[in-house]
Amino acid sequence: MSDDNIIPFRRPEKKPEPPVKKPRGPLPGWVPFAVLVAVAIGIYLVQQSGLFGP
Repeated sequence: MSDDNIIPFRRPEKKPEPPVKKPRGPLPGWVPFAVLVAVAIGIYLVQQSGLFGP
């Protein structure tokens, strides 16, 4: 058997891939409700602090 016809395998150089950001999926169903509750609590606390008058 002759080694004359054998070409040594060399992996092609790969360019480093930029980091891929994971696509954000749809928000869970409870998130809008939680935001509304947080806004309502914020408004309540501001009213209790007396910043907007009596």
